[in-house]
Amino acid sequence: MVENNQHETDCRIVTNDDMPQVLHLWQTCFDDTMKFVLWYFARYWKAENTIGIFERNNGVDTLQASAQVIPYNLQIRNTNLPCGYIVGVDTAPEARNRGYAKRLLKESLCLQRERGQAISLLMPFEGQFYYRYGWPFCYFHQRIITDAKELRCIAKPWGTVLKVDLFEAQDELQRIYDIFAMRYHGTVNRTAEQWRLQLEDAQIEHTACFLIEDEQQQVQGYFLWTPLKEKCFVREIAWSHERAKAGMLYYLMQNVPEDQKLWIDLPEDDGLKYRMAAAKNDIVLYPFLMARIVDVKQCLEALWYPDLKAELLLTVQDDFAEWNTGTYHIIIENNRAQVTVVGETVSEDLKQSNIPSGTISIEGLSQMVMGTCSADTLVQQEILCCDTEQTPVPILQSIWPKQTNFINEYY
Repeated sequence: MVENNQHETDCRIVTNDDMPQVLHLWQTCFDDTMKFVLWYFARYWKAENTIGIFERNNGVDTLQASAQVIPYNLQIRNTNLPCGYIVGVDTAPEARNRGYAKRLLKESLCLQRERGQAISLLMPFEGQFYYRYGWPFCYFHQRIITDAKELRCIAKPWGTVLKVDLFEAQDELQRIYDIFAMRYHGTVNRTAEQWRLQLEDAQIEHTACFLIEDEQQQVQGYFLWTPLKEKCFVREIAWSHERAKAGMLYYLMQNVPEDQKLWIDLPEDDGLKYRMAAAKNDIVLYPFLMARIVDVKQCLEALWYPDLKAELLLTVQDDFAEWNTGTYHIIIENNRAQVTVVGETVSEDLKQSNIPSGTISIEGLSQMVMGTCSADTLVQQEILCCDTEQTPVPILQSIWPKQTNFINEYY
């Protein structure tokens, strides 16, 4: 795509030949270590997942902004749903305030739509920049930064904790993660290759791997401990039952040096917050990740639904991805949804027949489908409005009840 304005630009998928420019721009905009950057571009980065904006001058294309869309599969509404995670949105200092970031986000959504990635994930540097483009927060962590002794009311001696090699433990880590993830919604269905890359990244950060075994020497949990300045960062922890969790917390309580804080992120519903010993200011609900629907029809038709028959009209407003704005006639039967975009005349006829009908923003619909907010909460917040006497809320509550989301991917 070429635009003729103050700067002649070309927005396109980059090639492998562009990689040095992408790497240089990343180094300019982010403060990652050289070791991480070299690993990332050697092992993780792919040209086909990267969009670049180039300014053309005397026949030479210079990269001024870029973004990457990393493919993942999420467990959404009992569906293994292809999604895209937007990372590395960067703009050269001299090219800022030209609207390039907005353009990259739009092009990223178009790319995800072409690839059938129903949900777009994004970790923001600040929420307010992305709200205007339809990304709301859908994932939260219970973040705890405290003295390890604060765990004394929940930590209990149990099992045997072993320090093991990261890569030798991969199969056990994946097994426990899969058990742990079953409790939550919106989790990543990690492949063996994704696990390998996660562990390579962890190794760069000098992360140690610990397993906890029961009396039969069966692994029941793990945690990954990354040393930081004045902190012990538990970058991931998972368990098959609460006794294993209590045993791992006991090990941490006994082994984190007194002059260091323990930093641990947990799912927002985790019960640790109810059992802190004395501290009252060491836990925050941390907004972790934003998510939005890429294509409404594509997304709703991809999902699995409860065993019920239902029909409703939903009018969606999306000021950024304009293809989503419209009224959708949704018929649910045999665990699937048939979604049809209807015009104003058909919409009014259906409303006259007293089909439940509502109007919602793309942000609200995204949070409802993702399970972050229930329909009745969105009504209270005046994000979902009922358009007919027969409210759509009971149907929406049935097909998309509130869930507890959890994800621990940073890119």
